[in-house]
Amino acid sequence: METILYDTQTFCPICTIINRKGLILKPAIVVSRDDDKVYLKCCCEQNHSKQFETLYCSSLKFFKRILSFDPVIGNRFNNSSIKDIESMGKYNDGNNQIKVSKNPTISNFVLEFSIFQNSTFLSDDEIKFNIQQFQTFYPKNKKFVLKVIARGSNNINGINDKVKYISSLLKGYPILLEVTLERLNEIGKLSNSCLLGTKVYPAVKYYLKQGDELIFIKEINQLLNVLREYSDMQCVVTVALERKFANLTDVLKLLRKSNDVIRFIILSLERPPKQLVETLTIFNNNINNNNNNNNNEENENLICNINDPFELIKEIEKSTDGSINGDDFYPLNVGQALEPMLNMMGYGLYSIKPSSYCSFATCLVNTQSIESRPINRLLNIGKLYYDLLPLLPELEEKIGFFNGLKLKSILKSCNIPGVQLPNLFDYLTDRSKSEITRKIIDQTQILIIHNNMDLASLDLKRRCNCSVETKIKDGFISSCTGCI
Repeated sequence: METILYDTQTFCPICTIINRKGLILKPAIVVSRDDDKVYLKCCCEQNHSKQFETLYCSSLKFFKRILSFDPVIGNRFNNSSIKDIESMGKYNDGNNQIKVSKNPTISNFVLEFSIFQNSTFLSDDEIKFNIQQFQTFYPKNKKFVLKVIARGSNNINGINDKVKYISSLLKGYPILLEVTLERLNEIGKLSNSCLLGTKVYPAVKYYLKQGDELIFIKEINQLLNVLREYSDMQCVVTVALERKFANLTDVLKLLRKSNDVIRFIILSLERPPKQLVETLTIFNNNINNNNNNNNNEENENLICNINDPFELIKEIEKSTDGSINGDDFYPLNVGQALEPMLNMMGYGLYSIKPSSYCSFATCLVNTQSIESRPINRLLNIGKLYYDLLPLLPELEEKIGFFNGLKLKSILKSCNIPGVQLPNLFDYLTDRSKSEITRKIIDQTQILIIHNNMDLASLDLKRRCNCSVETKIKDGFISSCTGCI
């Protein structure tokens, strides 16, 4: 039995990638079956439409729990229609043709900006124009994170100088410098390193394949030794993973114990484009040769048919001996409940509202008595989110006396029975305790699973709430799909 959870739009992988018919949106549905799994099905008018589908999540229970926090889909699975997307008018010109979004919205948490284009660095004037333009997209009370990339450039000094210039223009905004591990090491060793600047943070993305675990550990340790020469350094480490997964036991152990430097650990589930094309070709050939009935098991194991983040969550649970499991993860958009508190502590006001199924996160709390423990084992995060949600519009500018009393009551009611916690509200508002609070925050890590979309698994309903956009010549595109 098949149940439609919601309607969406997608690209037909066969038409788009194999037959190269362009980026044409097709109706799609997300369904559950009696096997308690979730599938994304493209309703393409071609003959291959009946056979092609993507395993979207191998746990219906996890999928429904995560989507219950989604502001667009939520618990209204069967009532949600494709009109929710069409009414936005942002990605559709009426003929299912893609229209590139020209500007980001205040829901975009991160803007990705390449300073190296067409084999040359942008001029200072070009950089200044873009930075000023970025700021106009947001109200004065809202901030964003700027991720600076320079793919294709080996000019360490050039990258360093450009980031220093950006830092001088964008004061008070966090700037992530994402380069290769080798380049980050070199930039970190410069006497005039841009990492000395206020709110400039290093970020590295590492493509980890099975069998390369020891190399990863060695190279990350080398980077950590460089970064520890700086005071109060905070780093973002993204580990891109593909099936079959690398052994994450020692990898996660290293990342978790390095909470003095590593603030964000991002595990990005990605399908290599080459393998995706190869397996789509195999799948298409099976259909054309009318051999599909004889190759069901083979087709089910093709990489093009699987884009399942729960598989990675189970791997994390196994690699950590259950100290982190699926119940510890909540959609990253639950972080919007923390927006006013982050602002109150001087970090600024940000919009943390990605689609619920795009990223799942847990805070790993570290204190004198607690070591890398998921925060939902200390607080009822789901209750905290739903109780705070009605208050958020009133808390955006300032808390005030009466809302402060409500907030204090909510925090107290979210304590897990048997877990002794201090009065959290006091630690958030009492200036005499601000140093202790900041120390706890600085020791806390955020572990994020990025459920990466690609051309063969686009869910437009999710894309409408993308929180990371990349600047291109004609506007902005999704950092995931790189096209829409």
